[in-house]
Amino acid sequence: MPVHRSNLSEVINQAWKYAIRTPEKLTNRERSRKWVCELATKFQSEYHNEKIHRVFWQGNTGNREQFAINEFLFDVMVCSVSQVESLQRRSNPLDIIDQCHWRVESEFNRENSRAVIVDMSKLVVGSAENKLFIASHCSSRERNLLNLCARIARRCSGNVFFAFVAHPAD
Repeated sequence: MPVHRSNLSEVINQAWKYAIRTPEKLTNRERSRKWVCELATKFQSEYHNEKIHRVFWQGNTGNREQFAINEFLFDVMVCSVSQVESLQRRSNPLDIIDQCHWRVESEFNRENSRAVIVDMSKLVVGSAENKLFIASHCSSRERNLLNLCARIARRCSGNVFFAFVAHPAD
């Protein structure tokens, strides 16, 4: 079943449960990478038909043959694909992206709001049915961060979702 408003928090929570099982010796950067991988894997399990859907993220090599990339500008991107004929003779059809269903960005920097703004601003670029931004939980600044990001969210097409999770150090 595709990810949508009513099951999004479940998808995030399930991915988070797997991500927090990482060894403590990992750096925050490695824990963050593990989090993105778990979230992307959860999206991939929901959009599992490779003839129709593709999920892109840095750790996924499954799209390299068709698209020559792992990730597509965003931490996670879920899209529908179809095929077109190649311009070269006797060549195999080429996969193309038909529609973007999800664009996901996360930023866990608790010290610098600029890093959050830069990653949130990425969601303004391009079209997608749904856009998800994930930031680290910090009760003393969440309201201010939401207000700041709301200005950017208003410039996004599609549905925009914002989630807080614990910082990888926590």
